[in-house]
Amino acid sequence: MSKTDRRIIRTKNEIKQAFFSLLSEKNFEAITVRDITERANINRGTFYLHYVDKYNLLEQYENEIFEKFNVILDETTNLELDVNQFLDERLPVMIRILHVFYEEADFLKLILSPNGDPFFHEKMRQFFVRYFNTFLVNRIDKSKWRFPIELILAYNSNAILGVITYWLQRDTQQSPEEIATMLMETMLKGTFEASGLRSIIEKDSE
Repeated sequence: MSKTDRRIIRTKNEIKQAFFSLLSEKNFEAITVRDITERANINRGTFYLHYVDKYNLLEQYENEIFEKFNVILDETTNLELDVNQFLDERLPVMIRILHVFYEEADFLKLILSPNGDPFFHEKMRQFFVRYFNTFLVNRIDKSKWRFPIELILAYNSNAILGVITYWLQRDTQQSPEEIATMLMETMLKGTFEASGLRSIIEKDSE
């Protein structure tokens, strides 16, 4: 890697850290390019060498994240589905997805917060809709579903994203493996069964 390349990487990292710092303090819409350059201790010309504006800066970071997610999904699209082995086959995929959240927690925690990008939440939810369409919906006769597929997709995608957002905001106290296991078991068994509430209630009623 050349000296110029290292300088570019260092500068973009300084901009990134300044941007993250500002997002932890105020809403994205209130942040200006001047705020970012002052926090990063660079001039505006340097910023514009790499980004058109703050929206382009945000878009580039978000695109980098989705590239990682889409690689995971594309690599696993051709896996054969056996509903009876759904947990065993899909758990590793969910773990890989959650490891991206874990590795990019500093950014994703902020961008999914009230100060972040409200559109990113919907993009992320649509990613999980794609996840379900890839691994389940398109491989099962739609006439056999008890409820409208769109409602089931909305429920599962929002539930997963809600759990992940909660996990990020509390500094990823659990491992990606623990969160993935909980999500997969809840999807398969429902919260009543997966949480152990059924057995507790049944014992109390004896």
